[in-house]
Amino acid sequence: MDISTKPVFSFSLNYKVFEKLVTCGKYDGIHSCLTMVTTADKILIHTPHKRYGLQNSKLSISEIKNDIALLNMNFPIRAIVAGRLKKDDERDVLVIGSPSHVLAYHVDENCNMFQRDFHEGVRSAVIGGYANQPGNTLIVGGNAVVRGYNQEGTEVLWLITSGSVVSLLLIDIDKDGQNELITGTDDGCIRIYKKEALLHEFTEGNEIQNLVALRTGQFMYSVKNGTIGVFEENVRMWRIKSKARATAMATYDILGCEAKQMIVGWKSGKIDVRDPRTGDVWFRMKMNDFVCGIACNDYRGIGLLDLVVVTADGEIRGYTTPSVNMLTLHNVADEEMNALLTQKQKLLLELKHYENNNKYNKEILSNTSESNLVQSVPDNVGIIPSNTRLQIGISTSYDSNDMNIDITVSTNNSTTIRAVLIFADQLFKEETLIAHLTKDVSRILIPLKTLKDNAQDIHIKAFVGYPSSVQFHVFELTRQLPKFAMYTIPHNLTGSPKSVSYINTLPTKDGPGGCYVEFRISERLKRICIWVNQNFLLPSDIEYMTSDADATELKLNLISLRTAKCVCLHFSYDGKTRFYTEDIGLAGDLVQSLVQFLNIDNMNSQACFPVVSEEVKELFQKLQGLQETEKQISSEIVEHINQIKSHLIRAEDARYYNGEDVIKYHNEMMATNEDLVKSYKIRLVNTSEIQLALKRIHGILYNASRLRAGTFASSMIGRFKEALKTNNIDAVLKIIEMGEM
Repeated sequence: MDISTKPVFSFSLNYKVFEKLVTCGKYDGIHSCLTMVTTADKILIHTPHKRYGLQNSKLSISEIKNDIALLNMNFPIRAIVAGRLKKDDERDVLVIGSPSHVLAYHVDENCNMFQRDFHEGVRSAVIGGYANQPGNTLIVGGNAVVRGYNQEGTEVLWLITSGSVVSLLLIDIDKDGQNELITGTDDGCIRIYKKEALLHEFTEGNEIQNLVALRTGQFMYSVKNGTIGVFEENVRMWRIKSKARATAMATYDILGCEAKQMIVGWKSGKIDVRDPRTGDVWFRMKMNDFVCGIACNDYRGIGLLDLVVVTADGEIRGYTTPSVNMLTLHNVADEEMNALLTQKQKLLLELKHYENNNKYNKEILSNTSESNLVQSVPDNVGIIPSNTRLQIGISTSYDSNDMNIDITVSTNNSTTIRAVLIFADQLFKEETLIAHLTKDVSRILIPLKTLKDNAQDIHIKAFVGYPSSVQFHVFELTRQLPKFAMYTIPHNLTGSPKSVSYINTLPTKDGPGGCYVEFRISERLKRICIWVNQNFLLPSDIEYMTSDADATELKLNLISLRTAKCVCLHFSYDGKTRFYTEDIGLAGDLVQSLVQFLNIDNMNSQACFPVVSEEVKELFQKLQGLQETEKQISSEIVEHINQIKSHLIRAEDARYYNGEDVIKYHNEMMATNEDLVKSYKIRLVNTSEIQLALKRIHGILYNASRLRAGTFASSMIGRFKEALKTNNIDAVLKIIEMGEM
């Protein structure tokens, strides 16, 4: 669309800016200040109104530009956000997250509001109303954990999740007047929480880097692999894949059409203005460097919101809403006419190919057998029989040396397949697999292995022709891969669907083992069979037949195509259900899939995972040792700092009274400084080990909560929190086993 707009202001700060570390706040309650993280662990605060608090060792005014203030931090900065925390205070607070703690800093008063340890490492933060808390709540995401703090710094929320929480959003998704919490993690999951309860969960192909509210009930997101999209409540409206990666997102009416558009900044430096309903691009802008952040605020202090774009090289551009509708000025009729003409040309070309194909089918096939067709058709004509069909088969192979999902692509006649392209969002590292054949065949088998248990669509394109063909026909088909496609029955079952009684007689390679989760459900075996057929890729479907009237159970003995270990699902007629597996994460996935299919709101279970229990004990012991080491290293660092101060004072005294001792004290100071650097490096390694241990512990607790449903799952989180505060390992193990203390 031929639309252009000019910035209302543009300047450069001449500072390097880091991605996603850009925010905007009114620290004096009146004037907007653009805040961003720059090099050397410094936070740059810029405002054209030049109002700052008193200077000290932390806050300093730039000597080059007096509208810039710098906050000097002595720790790495992982997240920043500005917002109101105090209910009766109009001034925003700047929240700074580091690998070890979270700091709420009052810029106007130049003092700390509170500082809290965050051993999991801060990755994201957001401020807003949540869960009936008085005033706003600061919500911080880290490695497999989410914490919430009130204005006094008291912890009011604690959630565990899988993966590191790299993006957060507060929005009223269900339109009940209260905000829900949306988290995006580095394992590609979007989760929606209402208080401590998990409402919805969605899976994307990669790290969820941005979450931005569109309007009530709608939010947009971006993924590290270049995907952007929009959700309305729990339904994905659309998503689009790009070669570049979206680095910043916002909503703003930059076209003056009285409705906000999606503003997307890319790593390539482009800025897209898109229609939120369809994702169509209305127009693009180009920056000199990639976009680090986009903010909407009254930056000029005139009572109107501006769209402020910040790039990596410190360039700032501001845009405002035009007084006229830019869409009405654009000649939409001409654009639609051009689009229709382009589509007409494509259809005419396609029609020409179909007519040529039909001509050769009539003239040649009437006088020539199919076996001689290849000699009768010129090389430059992509002619194939009109009844050519592409056949797709998806099955499993479980030999000791070959355990895969097999996708078979074939034709129904003597035509050959030159190449096959398979696209799946979460199946391949680069999302696409291309099989280009060196010889002409009519059937090709492609082995696959999925990394995660997710249901996904597989889009297949095949080039079909003859060995001498230059032009090929492209066949496009879509098949769905079940959620648990990597688990199958290790027996050759062919033909018609098998009965429950027949499945129960199949032998298992190994016993069910001692790791299991047990629960009760009130459901018929017939519905259980439907769930199995929809979620597993079995050689033959399982049906509850009339001959199964006396069957009292269903024993489904499966094998994992990843690990070659047994996974046994036992369903009894009285509702008793047991899932045998050593993987507590897989057990949680099976339980959640079943309760969602059966619409079960609340369900408790008993779990027995001895290997997991031993791992939890080892992790707690390791964590206690690491925490003791951290205390010891911290005391050593303080001692080294005091010694350096003492050496420095003695060196200054010696400079006045005894010049010969100056070099001596400076050498001692340098030696102590080297010890200080070594201690600091050791503390960094120790902190990293603590974060990894905590992440694994939280991952196990999260998987344990997925063995339950509804209030039983959400109440476990609170019990875990109380047990972790006192390092009560026995209580944690009992909660994992029974769901309660």
